[in-house]
Amino acid sequence: MGIMMNIADLLFRPAVFFSGRLEGDKPGLKMPIAIVLLYGIVGAVSAVYVSSLTMAMMPSEIASMGTFLLGIGVVVAFIGDLLIWFIVAAVFHGVSALRGGKGDFQRTLAVAGYGSLPMVFGTIISSIIVYFYLSGITVSPVSDPMQINVVLTELMSSPSMVMAGIIPLVFVIWSANIWVFGMQEARGLSTKDALITVGIPVLIYCLITLFSQIG
Repeated sequence: MGIMMNIADLLFRPAVFFSGRLEGDKPGLKMPIAIVLLYGIVGAVSAVYVSSLTMAMMPSEIASMGTFLLGIGVVVAFIGDLLIWFIVAAVFHGVSALRGGKGDFQRTLAVAGYGSLPMVFGTIISSIIVYFYLSGITVSPVSDPMQINVVLTELMSSPSMVMAGIIPLVFVIWSANIWVFGMQEARGLSTKDALITVGIPVLIYCLITLFSQIG
């Protein structure tokens, strides 16, 4: 019950969740790490679907490399999500420093991890859309490797794949709400400064993602 209440507070009452939680310069990172690992696992599973489609289009003479390439795709997706955690924390820490924020980087790292929870749900929904779309696609091996890029580009521009790319942005905004309250607590920021610290990077990310999907 305690864990469920903590999760509910984190998602829907972040001010309550963070109150007193980040005391000291070195707050615990067990829960943030667990959330980030879960996010990485879900992202890796989603990468498997796309990688499997790429493997199916490979010429027979290099099809034996499929498992190896699939493994690389999973590892890259997983490590990429872990790197994003550090990058998000570094950006928030840097911007908040310009707004007069105080506090150890580990506090910001904890906030970045906690706030990633809604994005886990967004990635799951996106992965479900990708799965059902790609499960209805039949591809055959192609002789020209360059043709794989052409086919993948066409598939990725389909309405379903565009939707799968845009829907997670809703959950990024949800995460942003959590990050704002977390950064207030972690770095001693005012509401305005916390909004600036989180809002500017998140807005830039959302715009870049949106334009890349519909452009």
